[in-house]
Amino acid sequence: MTGVLKTLSFLSLMLFIGSHQTEAKTIKYEKVQLDIAQTEIPFEELLDIGIMLFDPNVPEKENPMIFPEIRKAEARYMPYHLKKTLESTGHWGGVWVLPERSKAIDLIVVGRIEKSDGLDVELKIGVWDIVGTQWVNKTYKSNIAKSSYSKRRDITQDPYQNIFNKIANDLLQIKQSKARDELIRLSQTGEIRFASELIPVYDDYISKNKKNVYSLERLPSEDDEIMQRILEVQEREFLLLDTLNEYYGQLYENLSQPYEDWRRLSREDMITYEELQRSARTRKILGAVALAGALATDGDSRASSTARQMAIYGGMEAMRSGFSKASEAKIYQESLKESGADFDAQAQPLVIELEGQTIRLSGSAEEKFQEWRRLLKEIYIDETGFSIPQAQAE
Repeated sequence: MTGVLKTLSFLSLMLFIGSHQTEAKTIKYEKVQLDIAQTEIPFEELLDIGIMLFDPNVPEKENPMIFPEIRKAEARYMPYHLKKTLESTGHWGGVWVLPERSKAIDLIVVGRIEKSDGLDVELKIGVWDIVGTQWVNKTYKSNIAKSSYSKRRDITQDPYQNIFNKIANDLLQIKQSKARDELIRLSQTGEIRFASELIPVYDDYISKNKKNVYSLERLPSEDDEIMQRILEVQEREFLLLDTLNEYYGQLYENLSQPYEDWRRLSREDMITYEELQRSARTRKILGAVALAGALATDGDSRASSTARQMAIYGGMEAMRSGFSKASEAKIYQESLKESGADFDAQAQPLVIELEGQTIRLSGSAEEKFQEWRRLLKEIYIDETGFSIPQAQAE
């Protein structure tokens, strides 16, 4: 009888503790201030930045907590917001979102979405300059506070703003560690690399070591007419990027509200889901322990048998409660998945007019960018009379 009473007492105590445990996690939310230029930066020190469309990182095997439609939209939305963040600092030259790499730009940012559910965000970021030196290879993480979704906040600040500010501040810190002459040399090397892509004669102006890092050997003369025309072609590429970014900007605006709504709801659901998971796990464990204790208890009196039956029943109820909580958590997963489908309906690609041609920029944006790069080379041939080797044209 004593063993049964101990089991019942243990069961009651554990269920009380399990039902009154603190469900909410204690999270220390950070606030990252963006470094804004206090004075005008000299033009020759303003490096251009290209931000590649992010890798959505959708796993081949279905993951119930990752929705491909949302990830693909995020992979277009996040680079554009990083562009806006960098532009707002006043520390950089032109900043564009790119469908593929361009040798016309000083810095290239590559990103992969590791996690994004409205509560936690994790981005893998790599940055290289046109010389071939890596500036950043880092995973950025941030926990998102509920206040980040408040209607009373500064609406120019994205709920994930902290992580974008971290990236911008890191890039600035690296830039500021470089001498003025080094920054100028970097841009000059970029111009020669762009020129050598069009005309092999400029290959002699630069060299490359075993680590694929470029060095500028010499510069063209100031009155080099060919180089001047190549720089004009480069400006046309910038105009193309401006047009492409009008598309990305429109997509960004269209996504802003539904994406924020999804993240806000997803944050609430993720907190509830994690609490349900913990609660279900605790209840199943406590129920299993109580049930095992009751089954192991001996008793031959009627009272002892009744108490044992009560202990078994209590243990089974605790386990059943745990499985019920687990099922409820599963429902939240399905709710999140449905939200993803609704979100994607508002993330359709747009059609824009470019140089008299209609272009549908979505999954084929990379191919369209390549098509216009070929057009720029054709423009160069028409304006200069120089031909491009067949291997390069292709």
